[in-house]
Amino acid sequence: MTAGALRVLDGGRAPRGWEALWAKDEWRQRDLPHGDLAIAYDREVVLRFDGLAQPWLKEAAKRWARARLLASLSPRSLDRYLRELMVFSRWLADRDVASPGSITRELLEDYMLYVHTRPWAQATRRRRLGALRAFLEEQREDGLAGLPRTAVIHFAEMPRVAFRPPKGLDKRLFDQIIDPENLARLGSEQHRTLILLLAHTGLRVSSLVLLPRDALQLGSDGHPYLRFENVKLSREAVIPIAPGLAEQLRRQEDHLRRLHPNGTDWLLPSPPARGAPGMGRGGRFHITPGSVNELLRNYVRKANIRDGDGHLATWVHAHAFRHHLGTSMVNDNVPLPVIQKLFDHASITMTARYAQLHDETLRREITRWHERVNIRGERIALPLDGPLQEAAWMKERIARAKQALPNGYCGLPLVQTCPHPNACLSCDNFLTDGSFRTVHEQQLEHTRELRERAGRGGSLRLVELLERDERSLTRILQGLDEIDADRQERDAATPLDVVALATAHQHRHVGEGS
Repeated sequence: MTAGALRVLDGGRAPRGWEALWAKDEWRQRDLPHGDLAIAYDREVVLRFDGLAQPWLKEAAKRWARARLLASLSPRSLDRYLRELMVFSRWLADRDVASPGSITRELLEDYMLYVHTRPWAQATRRRRLGALRAFLEEQREDGLAGLPRTAVIHFAEMPRVAFRPPKGLDKRLFDQIIDPENLARLGSEQHRTLILLLAHTGLRVSSLVLLPRDALQLGSDGHPYLRFENVKLSREAVIPIAPGLAEQLRRQEDHLRRLHPNGTDWLLPSPPARGAPGMGRGGRFHITPGSVNELLRNYVRKANIRDGDGHLATWVHAHAFRHHLGTSMVNDNVPLPVIQKLFDHASITMTARYAQLHDETLRREITRWHERVNIRGERIALPLDGPLQEAAWMKERIARAKQALPNGYCGLPLVQTCPHPNACLSCDNFLTDGSFRTVHEQQLEHTRELRERAGRGGSLRLVELLERDERSLTRILQGLDEIDADRQERDAATPLDVVALATAHQHRHVGEGS
C-alpha cells in the first residue's frame, strides 16, 4: 500500500468519513480524503455522478471512485474517467438496460461500433473505451451483482493512436528557464527549487509533489541522490543528482526551517489557498500538480521567457522537462538501460521512444553535415522527403554497419557483395564524406609518390592505374571543398549566439549545476 493510500484510509477531512459523501451526487475536492490540497493555484475539482442516469451504474461508479481515491488516483484524473463513463450512460439510456446483467458482450460490441463511427478524434475514442474497459474490469473483481463475465472489452479492440515521439525543449528556451538571473525574479526559494527539480531530474509531477523533506540523500561515495516515490508504479526509487541541484535543495531546507518552525513532512509544502486561508498552512500538505504548472506559467510571464518564434512560452508544461531530459541524454549517447533506470520506467519499451527522436535528429545532422561524394566528386545526398526517405535512411545505416571502409562507404545494395576488393577509387558505388578528408589527403600524397616512382621505373600500366586513383582523389577533395564552402555560407547567414556556445556543455549534460 502506498503512502498516499495510508493518508486517506480514515476519510480525511470529511467529518463523517465516506458515509457523509455517499448520499451526494457531487463530491467536492475539499471534502474528499486529503482534500485539503485544494487548491492554491487551480480550480477545485467536483466529482459529479448526476450525469449517470442508471441508479445501479451510479452506485457502482461511486464504489469505483472510492477505490480509485484510496489507491491515490488524483481527483482530477478520476473526474476525467467519470466524464467518459457518462458518455456510456447516455448511450445506455436509449436502450432497454435495466440492470448490470444486460451489459452483454453483444451490447458492448454495439457500443464500440457507436464509438468508432462518431466524428471524434482517435485519442478520444481510445479514452472513452479505455475508461469503460477499466471500470468493467474492476467492477467484475469487486463483485457487481449480475455483471456477466463476458462483459469485456479486450485490449486488442482498443483504438490505436499514432505514436508521437517525445519532443524536447529548444536549447535556447531551456537555457532561459534555468538562467540564474531569471530564477532570481522568483520571489520564493521554493519556487526556484521547483523549477530546478523539473529541469534537472525529469520527475513526473505526481512524484515531484510527494517529495519528502529528507528526499536529499548522500551516498557512501559522497555523491548526492534524490529519493522519491514513483507514484505510477507504486514504488520508491533513488536517482543521482548533480551537486548544483543538491546545493539548491540545501537552500530549500534553510527556507523550510524559517517558514515552518514546527516542521513539515514535505519538501514542497502547500501555500495557503485563495479564498480558504486555513488550507495548506503549517506545512501539513504538499503542493498540488495543478499548482506546479500554474507556477511554471507565471514564471514564464514574469521572466519574459520566449520560444524560437518570439512568443511567450506559456505552453511549456512540467512533463516537457521529462521529454527534454530523455532526448538530451539519448543525443549524448547515454545507453537506454541507464535512462530507463534514471526515469524508473517499467520497461525499456517506454525509454526507447526517446531514441526515435534521436534517430531523426541524427539523420538530419548526417544529411546536413555529411553529404557524400562519389569518385567524380559529385554529391550524393539522402532524399530529404518523399516516400523513400525512411527506406533510404535505413539502407544507409545498414550499409555503413555492413561495409565500413577506411576511407568511406560502399553504396552497393544490401544483398550484393563486391567482387573487386580494394578497388574502391574506380568503383561507382564508392561514397565518402568530410569525416575522411585526412585519409584522402594522405592517400593522394602517397599515390603521387608511387606514380612518380613507377614512372621512373618504366611501369606504364601501374602509372595508368595510379593516375586514375589520383584523378578520383582530386575530384573527391574538390567535392568536399564545395560542401565545406556551402557550410561556411550557412553558418555566416545564421551566426551562433555566444551565450549559447558558452552554455552548450551544460545543455548537453543537464543537471551538472543549477
